[in-house]
Amino acid sequence: MDTKLSSKDQKVLLNALEKAKEMTRKMEERSEQKRWSELELPTDFANILARLSKNDLSDIRTNWGVSGASALKKQDLIDVLTLQLAEKLPAVFDLFDKARYDIVKKIADKGGCAYVPLESRQLEYFQSRGILFPGMVNGKKVLCIPPEVLECFKAIDNAEYRQQIRSNTERIKLVHGLLFYYGTLSLKELCRQIHLHLGTDEQLTGEIIYLLEGAEKFHQQARLGAEGYSSGRVWDPEKVKDEHRSRKDLPFFPFTTAELIKAGEPDFVDRNPSFTAFVEFIRKNYEIPLKEAEQLVGECVYAIQIGESPGQILQFLQTQLEINELNVMTSFMDRIVMLHNNTKQWFLKGHAPSEMSRRADSAITASGTAGEVIDFATRRKVGRNDPCPCGTGKKFKKCCGN
Repeated sequence: MDTKLSSKDQKVLLNALEKAKEMTRKMEERSEQKRWSELELPTDFANILARLSKNDLSDIRTNWGVSGASALKKQDLIDVLTLQLAEKLPAVFDLFDKARYDIVKKIADKGGCAYVPLESRQLEYFQSRGILFPGMVNGKKVLCIPPEVLECFKAIDNAEYRQQIRSNTERIKLVHGLLFYYGTLSLKELCRQIHLHLGTDEQLTGEIIYLLEGAEKFHQQARLGAEGYSSGRVWDPEKVKDEHRSRKDLPFFPFTTAELIKAGEPDFVDRNPSFTAFVEFIRKNYEIPLKEAEQLVGECVYAIQIGESPGQILQFLQTQLEINELNVMTSFMDRIVMLHNNTKQWFLKGHAPSEMSRRADSAITASGTAGEVIDFATRRKVGRNDPCPCGTGKKFKKCCGN
């Protein structure tokens, strides 16, 4: 059966798509206008809640753990939330890390009304927990902490609370670091790793998992799925888990706690020597800014993580840079291969292929090229005594394999 659309049907479909895009754009505009509507100061918690929809109020009720109020009318729900604020809100503040604390602290120090640039999801996070509310005052955008919420925050903001914030921050970054290097972990393995690095008991490990679930509504660096917890950059968690299972005898790479916490920073980049050398090579030959060169090499690292070959990575770079001459292509391929061989990979449980080649255990290398040190020129795994694929002329064991 011929499923090809006629030119007439194609036009109808394109028009429908354009209308859908326009409708979405208008809905987003209306949502933004409502979000940043005029705010009369001074105000209180109940008056700010009155500006919200019933669904918005239900989000606050759910995040506060208020039971038996789902069927209430809007005003009745506002009354319940106002009455329970002092009891429920401290538990919400207890889950903060430094990023969220700093935002609230900055606005609190300015009397509870100031503008801090936040992404939409971050605004939604704070509003859905009854903490910050956006609006316009004298034609300018502001974020408002209602006086009752401000009083609650100031009451707990002491040295002990700030120590808890530091502890929460460290724990969240540790988990983000684990997922940065391992890609995806089952809940059982994640709990084992947390215990390994922090020495926590079962109850505290459970509290950290609960802490993480709240953090991801704000950070979105990780997500929970049927496969377990995954880095936000992993697009196929099941594939990562399959690769892990195929290497059941390979232990996860033993990163230090400090290394994982560092890798848990939102904008962390693992600038290993191969990464840095590739960046310098691009800048030397194309005179582009450091940030742009690092972004290009970062995309190459991501392509390695999802299993793309050096040839596919070269094709990507050819869409970004002028790479036409054979000697230039060869130079790029040398650096792509070096980057591949020295990148700690999700499929390899945090190991780099060059590290794998130094292990005598033959069970380490699974099917396919994942886990193998690649010499692109010969399309074969590099042995310890073979010439290093980086082109130095040295043996692999005395160069990139060292």
